[in-house]
Amino acid sequence: MLINPYRDKLNVIPGTRFLEDALGIANTYVQDPLEPGRHWYIQWLLAPVPGRHLGGVRAKLVDTKGFITFCNQRDLEVIMRYAKPGEYCQWTGADYVGPYDEDWYGLCCDDEDLKDDLFERECRLREQLGQPYLQSGLEISRRIHHNHSQDYEELLTLLWDMDRDTGIYPDPRLETVCRRWARVERTSMMWTRV
Repeated sequence: MLINPYRDKLNVIPGTRFLEDALGIANTYVQDPLEPGRHWYIQWLLAPVPGRHLGGVRAKLVDTKGFITFCNQRDLEVIMRYAKPGEYCQWTGADYVGPYDEDWYGLCCDDEDLKDDLFERECRLREQLGQPYLQSGLEISRRIHHNHSQDYEELLTLLWDMDRDTGIYPDPRLETVCRRWARVERTSMMWTRV
């Protein structure tokens, strides 16, 4: 078990959901359980998303071709061989599952995960450009591993760096990051052909 997310204190970097402590697994490589030729490294650990069916910390992973994805704690513990399918998971109160079980989520992402990724990219842009305010029209692209059968690349553009409701700028908040950026295009990709 990595951590008991319901009992142990999880400290996040202020204003984010990124954990201050990567529990010693950041930059660890893992093999994709469903695509043996695909390898991922763990980039960050993030706090649980409230209201999700399966709680626990989340890991952001990047593969060797630059695709990003996320993994819930339960399945990550299996992928990293901290646990085996069928063993009892103390923090969920149920058994661990394997990659071919119905309740396996594995390497995938949803809108909340993509929001965290976009926020991280925006923070890096602010740091790289050396200014808190970002110019409208700025574009970024990202490769996303949505689930086992769906990879894509998307292009995003910055609409404005302000809170439309209050008019305050710059607006570097996680809560409003998706209102600052718009998807220009999304293109399906085959990982094996990239």
